[in-house]
Amino acid sequence: MKELLYFTLLAGAQAYLKLDFTRVPSASVLEKRADDLSPVPLRNDVDQYIVQLAVGTPPQMVSVQLDTGSADLWFSGADNPYCKTNKKKAPKSKDLQPVDNSGFPTNPDQIGKKARNLDCKKYGFFNMSSSSTFKNNDTDIFLYYEDLSFVRGTWGTDVVSLGGLNISGVNFAVAEISNSSSGVLGVSLPSEESTYSINSNGTTNATNYQYSNLPLQLKEQGIIDKVTYSIYLNDTKSKYGSILFGAVDHSKYTGTLYTLPLVNSEYDVVNKPYELDITLNGIGYQSMSSNMTLYDQKVAALIDSGTTISEFPDEIVEVVAKQMNATVDPNGNGIRLAKCPSKKDNAKLLFNLGGALIYVDIKEFTTKVKGKCYLEIIPSGAESDLVILGDNFMRSVYTVFDLEANEVSIAQANFNSSLPAQIEEIKSTVPSAVKAPQYYNTFSAIASISSVTGDIFGPEATAYMAPPANVSNSSNSSNSSAVSLERRSYDNAATPLRLNSIILIGVAAILATIFM
Repeated sequence: MKELLYFTLLAGAQAYLKLDFTRVPSASVLEKRADDLSPVPLRNDVDQYIVQLAVGTPPQMVSVQLDTGSADLWFSGADNPYCKTNKKKAPKSKDLQPVDNSGFPTNPDQIGKKARNLDCKKYGFFNMSSSSTFKNNDTDIFLYYEDLSFVRGTWGTDVVSLGGLNISGVNFAVAEISNSSSGVLGVSLPSEESTYSINSNGTTNATNYQYSNLPLQLKEQGIIDKVTYSIYLNDTKSKYGSILFGAVDHSKYTGTLYTLPLVNSEYDVVNKPYELDITLNGIGYQSMSSNMTLYDQKVAALIDSGTTISEFPDEIVEVVAKQMNATVDPNGNGIRLAKCPSKKDNAKLLFNLGGALIYVDIKEFTTKVKGKCYLEIIPSGAESDLVILGDNFMRSVYTVFDLEANEVSIAQANFNSSLPAQIEEIKSTVPSAVKAPQYYNTFSAIASISSVTGDIFGPEATAYMAPPANVSNSSNSSNSSAVSLERRSYDNAATPLRLNSIILIGVAAILATIFM
């Protein structure tokens, strides 16, 4: 059974916001990604990270999924036709309208009675007409995710309360039509906002713009000093974890906190990082008897709390499976292992990130399906060259995201720490963090590999690399910021999130059956 993580917020005089969460059971959901329209399997026993917010005047309690892989905040609307509460409003069969070639409904009369089965009360919804402070911008939003969930609605602003701390003028969307039961709190870079899309030739649409999402507004309103946040998920057995906006908690990690630059995974389209990608230098397998390099080429890796398990390009999955004498499951369960890890098995996966080593218990990456064990590294599809490090990786890592410096700091997570909190505000650089040994040895282009020739356990894999001659060791000048903190004024108009009409036509027939 999937577990939802509900957050409560502690706010004080300090320039940070601390969120503590607990874990409660939940029903299954589809994994969410916004990269393309490929269907993904329905997975059980997964986690979502759910933040509870109070929105509007008087406050309405709404829960949303925290997502480092997107940048918009949106809530389900009270009149969403997919909600059970609106089942009686469904059109009769003879009045049901067809969906156009896009495959996505544009009005409630295209949603049949059978499709109106979401338990929207579970996470709450936002009623625009019930808030005296809501301002509708009268502009549309449309975005979709890889699991074929989508959002169609309107943009607006209102007050959002986090544990009694009121944040005025927060930008968010209200989903008037959505087949997702919970909204999303996206905390990525503004370049990931659905109002800003980049064409395959690197150009942008005339209506494109970026706005101040919630992390930016926290700084603009003086709540935090720098647009940063840190995430600590804890292990799978724990009911507790924490998230901090504007600070780092040194009690939540062990060893050194290493800083890595964001990298540009779309270097052939844009000239700077647009999402939270870092360089993965290699993967290894460590047991009591041996060390084995599973992959040894640099690749861009997205750190994404909105994805439950980790995804790798098909080519890499094949190489990893070959190294482990395993096979890739054709049904999308990951890499089928020859035998299941025992409870006493202390084998670990090793992730080399810029020379910083992160160890993950093999059991964190293993799932059992019909008596067979699978390593939850699944193929992302032939069209994808990006690695996604999901929750099964993030649980073992303490992660600090600096959206102003375009950097991520990582350390080995300190599971179930009994130490008192050691919270330190982030005013400039991340306190106590140092550049990773190979900070400058970053991903720059996609490499093709069919076999492993290197050794990520060797000393050269973590050796210090000096900065290039034209880069100061104390600056991040090679890492231009994607965040502008100047007050921005734009016409509020949304554009589709990586919308590909050709793909949409291809899935229209599938979607039509869903909406009946």
